[in-house]
Amino acid sequence: MRFCVAACKTYYETVRRNFRYSHPDLAAQAAAMKSSARSRQRRKRLLEARQSVLSAEEVDFWRGITIDMMSDEEDGTCEGISGWIVRPPSFLSQELADLCAKLQARLEANPKYAATHHRRLQIGPHSDRLPPNTYDSDAGKKHFNVNLMPQIQLEANFCSKSGKIF
Repeated sequence: MRFCVAACKTYYETVRRNFRYSHPDLAAQAAAMKSSARSRQRRKRLLEARQSVLSAEEVDFWRGITIDMMSDEEDGTCEGISGWIVRPPSFLSQELADLCAKLQARLEANPKYAATHHRRLQIGPHSDRLPPNTYDSDAGKKHFNVNLMPQIQLEANFCSKSGKIF
């Protein structure tokens, strides 16, 4: 029963959103949301693909990587060939960028992957995305460029009776 209610709510929200964004006033906002969702899905698939080719010794370093750390892949053409222009995030450490390149080379060496994915044409300028707001401090030391490491936000529990932070 809960599944049916959830499905109906999701369908209603989808129809409502599509109707709202069909108005000319919101056309630019709708296009931006579609582009953002498409980019996020591409980064999610890229993360999953790269995780599938990790070797045993790379797993510990890779722990904590999120889709926000994958490169943006935008539709484009280069020398008349259509494919994806790759824009890596500027906040990645060199070690993580090298590992991502190594994993991507493994993926592209697989004929099945190469046949079912768009061609990555060139490395474009760095993505203008900001680093994640919160991140594990130990993993951040390995994954982020030192100058661009996000501030780790920790919430302190405050006891109103005693006035102590615990």
